[in-house]
Amino acid sequence: VNRFLSRERDGVHLTRVSSSGREQAALTGSRLKELGLPFEVILNSTMRRAKETSDVIAGELSAVPRSEDHLLREGAPFPPEPKPKFYAPHEHEFYRDGARIEAAFRKYFHRADVSEERDTYTVLVCHANVIRYFVCRALQFPPESWLRFTLKHASITWLMIRPSGSVILHSFGDTGFMPPDKISVT
Repeated sequence: VNRFLSRERDGVHLTRVSSSGREQAALTGSRLKELGLPFEVILNSTMRRAKETSDVIAGELSAVPRSEDHLLREGAPFPPEPKPKFYAPHEHEFYRDGARIEAAFRKYFHRADVSEERDTYTVLVCHANVIRYFVCRALQFPPESWLRFTLKHASITWLMIRPSGSVILHSFGDTGFMPPDKISVT
């Protein structure tokens, strides 16, 4: 089971795609296409910035079916430690968003079914908090450490789960395929 996670691109007021964000997403789509892997589906969050990023990526992977999942929406997955001054959602947000994001993790990150005879490849276009939480959970890191990672816009994170259950993080926040002037983070 292979999951390619891409953070939504640079945006304008975090709601719609910017011109630089479209370029970032196109570069991400080109990179995924260059890998030559048989992607089965592109899934995206139902939030506008993820949908627009997914639209651009799908332009490069035109034969790959698409779907949306509200479970992939941005949110507050778990109270971070240490508690930063710049991030202070209300406690109820952790309960509401955390349960949803954990449900998404359990839905998409699991061992291959014993009946599967080949590797599977899925692209998930979602959000920084969600991706960082997924990585912590998949690698069995403490979930409260999710905010200790930085994730660039339209970057690629590749997690593989072997049938044995072992997890390999092939890349985290990869933007090596982008020119330096196209790389951004917020």
